[in-house]
Amino acid sequence: MTSISEHINMIMSYIPYLQANFVQGLDDDEGTEPFELTKMFVDGCPGSFPACSLLFAFGEAAPLTLELQQAGRVLPFPFHYLNNHHAMNVKPKNYKWPEFYDHLINLVNYSFTCERMCRRFRANKMAIPKWMNVVRAVSSERWGHLKNHWHIRHLLDTDRSVRDFFECETEVIPSFYINRMKQDLGEFWAYLPEGTIRHDPNAYLKKIEQQNLNAIPHA
Repeated sequence: MTSISEHINMIMSYIPYLQANFVQGLDDDEGTEPFELTKMFVDGCPGSFPACSLLFAFGEAAPLTLELQQAGRVLPFPFHYLNNHHAMNVKPKNYKWPEFYDHLINLVNYSFTCERMCRRFRANKMAIPKWMNVVRAVSSERWGHLKNHWHIRHLLDTDRSVRDFFECETEVIPSFYINRMKQDLGEFWAYLPEGTIRHDPNAYLKKIEQQNLNAIPHA
């Protein structure tokens, strides 16, 4: 981690603004170590802006998606939430959902404490990067995402429809997500075609299986 931090700091001596992206929930992740290592990076590279994204399987974007669909781990979140922040459509391999969100909330909160935001401000030498980091930290990246993560964590304990959906026990979209879409879309909600918010989370797998079936020579 030290060598990575040194490399990023060297890059920042030439480039005035740098965002470091972290994907949480990968299959290699287990226990507290991935989150603690990310904290070490945040402290070792005080000038870079940390952005924590959630693992997402996007359509036919990667062969790994087929493995996730074969394992029944892809959730049918509406397209409205396929943005890496407001939802995670892959069931974690090595974490229970509440445990995962506890670690995620702790990491985001750690990355945007007043102390670390001040260090980030001082580590950047130019005015625009300094204030861009501040604005992002006090708006979406900290308060917006953290508020969302806290809400989901609460629902996992209190709303059975949310927990069942996350555990891949049902494909019925919880009312919480429906209501949020209605709020976000406002008057445009009424113009969505019927069935728009639902899709087959295993469509890619079924497509490949059908192609393989068609490729088999018929006697």
